[in-house]
Amino acid sequence: MNYAGISHYADQRDCFFLENGKLRIRLSTGKGDISAIYLHTRDKYIPVEKYDTRNCCEMKRYASDFGHDYYMADIDIMERPGTENSGNPETLCLRYFFELIDSAGARIWFGDSRFFSCEPWGVESMFDCPLLSRREDIFFIPSWAKNAVVYQIFPTRFATTEDIPDEVWYQEPIDWKADLKGNLKGIINHLDHIKGMGVDVIYMTPIFKSDSSHKYDTIDYYTVDPSLGTAEDLHQLIDKAHELNMRVMLDGVFNHTATDFFAFKDVIEKGRESKYWDWYYMDSMPIDYGTADRKPSYQSFAYHGGMPKLNISNPEVADYVLEVAKYYIKDFGIDGWRLDVGDEIGHDFWRRFRKEIKAINPEALIVGEVWHYAPDFLQGDQWDSVMNYAFFKSVSSMICDNSLRPSEFMAEQGFLLGQYHSAVIPVLWNLIDSHDTSRFLYRAGGDKRKLRLAAAMEMLLPGTPFLYYGDEVGLTGAEDPDNRRGMIWDENRQDKELYAWYQRLTYFRHMIHAITEGSYSYTESDNMKNLLSYHLTSGEILIFHTQDKEASVMEYAGFKDLLSDSEFGGTLSGYQCVLLIKN
Repeated sequence: MNYAGISHYADQRDCFFLENGKLRIRLSTGKGDISAIYLHTRDKYIPVEKYDTRNCCEMKRYASDFGHDYYMADIDIMERPGTENSGNPETLCLRYFFELIDSAGARIWFGDSRFFSCEPWGVESMFDCPLLSRREDIFFIPSWAKNAVVYQIFPTRFATTEDIPDEVWYQEPIDWKADLKGNLKGIINHLDHIKGMGVDVIYMTPIFKSDSSHKYDTIDYYTVDPSLGTAEDLHQLIDKAHELNMRVMLDGVFNHTATDFFAFKDVIEKGRESKYWDWYYMDSMPIDYGTADRKPSYQSFAYHGGMPKLNISNPEVADYVLEVAKYYIKDFGIDGWRLDVGDEIGHDFWRRFRKEIKAINPEALIVGEVWHYAPDFLQGDQWDSVMNYAFFKSVSSMICDNSLRPSEFMAEQGFLLGQYHSAVIPVLWNLIDSHDTSRFLYRAGGDKRKLRLAAAMEMLLPGTPFLYYGDEVGLTGAEDPDNRRGMIWDENRQDKELYAWYQRLTYFRHMIHAITEGSYSYTESDNMKNLLSYHLTSGEILIFHTQDKEASVMEYAGFKDLLSDSEFGGTLSGYQCVLLIKN
């Protein structure tokens, strides 16, 4: 037995309450090492001799990655009967340990982070879970977010009410300075296109006053950039989206500002005598904005001199930022924040951010931008979710680069399933491209079969589909800034079959709950045939074919393919996805 592969944290990471009131306990082991695991529980304070509270259940393997298998068990916590507050648990504090049997039949017990050769008897040899305090830490996710489809808009390039010549609007490639005069009214005029695709959430990149097209260098957080419109336009956009049952989220760029932001301008003028000196991380004077070869004389985003980093550990700065965030929740009714460069701001601030935003609107969604595995932000006390760039990397590697096999894709996704808090999985923003990456269609060499497959994966696998504007009609583009081209509105330029494909995907995502929940009877990968197969507990079979050649799955011939609304012949074409149900 591989002792080194066995791991359990008796805190919010591996022992936590679910929203349905059950207590979930998880354990990881070396991959393929264990044949069965039993979870033993008992009351901490009541001796077995007085009243036997012991229980035992077999744990279920729910995920695997390259080196580990992940097991879990959900426990019903009995409520204390005959009390005014019937929600109080019958058991005050739970003690538990694991019984593990390996493939050779060897048996060990694991409790209190120690291994035993026989079943532990004393409660001090067991893990501990104080139920009342642990239940107070339930990770609540807004219910509306759990089966949502998110659509990202780059406001300066999405739509306009101005008269812009086609040669300007559809210029390619496009650069940072191109002025397409996109505005909020343009977005309002095209809400039907967004809603018609089955979108539930509109997320807009920054809309605050800025001199750039991307607006990640904020001059004034309280002013809608005049090129985009007015505060009234923003109100109208949010209200009309809400009327269509769509939510609206804004981009919170709280890590840094523009150099023209009032506080930094004061530092420029007064130097160390400025009362805002400590609002930033100033390194030296005089101020040096830096160059491509020289860092600025202050901390900034990615060493860009035009984006000085705010010192949010300064209480004055934290107060200011929180007032901005609360202002748009209260006064405009936005439904949440996407937090730019969120991982470069400290945990204490995000804990306060969550408390104050959720106090105003418990249903507000908080999503951090982070490009890596980030469990430290996702324990229920900071963010609700992250932009899932791990999904982006896996899908791109498998479909565009042909450098990841199906089994490896499942292992990479299995790591996230096994490691992240269970509440997070349905709301991870699964993306295949964004304003910070090249377009998927560009990386796929223009092959729309690959785009259709990738779209199906982000739509039909666990997590929240995150769609970048224009993908649904065939918009392409290289790295930033070319990935931010004008949206295709000319119907003669649009790929309407592709748009219909997206509509079909969102329809089945919303209709089949097992898709959203990631509820499978089993999953399998086939590296020889280049297949990923997911057998849903609701009876459907989801198959992704990740190569440009035919693959035979004759055992499913005669099944109905819901995506094409036709009988499946048993052969998959290159980069095809099918959602099968037995006729």
